[in-house]
Amino acid sequence: MILIIAEKPSLARNIAAGIGQMQRRDGYLEGNGYLITWAFGHLFSLCDIEDYTGETTTGRWSMENIPCFPETFRFKLKSGEDKKPDAGIIRQFELIKRLCNRDDVEAIVNAGDADREGEIIVRLVIKYALKKEVPIKRLWMPDQTPKTIREELEIMRDDAFYD
Repeated sequence: MILIIAEKPSLARNIAAGIGQMQRRDGYLEGNGYLITWAFGHLFSLCDIEDYTGETTTGRWSMENIPCFPETFRFKLKSGEDKKPDAGIIRQFELIKRLCNRDDVEAIVNAGDADREGEIIVRLVIKYALKKEVPIKRLWMPDQTPKTIREELEIMRDDAFYD
């Protein structure tokens, strides 16, 4: 099986239309040797300053905790106003994690939009979900017609080509 991770549900539906004969499952589509799932745009956000310092904050900035320049930026599942991850985001990410690590998945396809934002959205999902070695490809589409999708599936490059 080839797992395609789309940036958003509408893109996943367009890819499925290009492949054809896909069966809807809970949070993904399956058929013709493909699994297609999706993020909801941004599943991850940058960690807050408290995540780096370990300090709880009163909600006020102080000179003790700013500026904060982490050596490596960290990410976490996107939270709501209550600072807790949304249940739908957790559910979709856990599904993506299960799909990425299925024994029958032999390749993963980054199908984010053809821009920097689309690139980082799917790369972050793969980075945090994938726990095994599989090739990662990039589905780069100038448009989303069924014909273009079929053509681009045939000529995918390794994801590293787009680094």
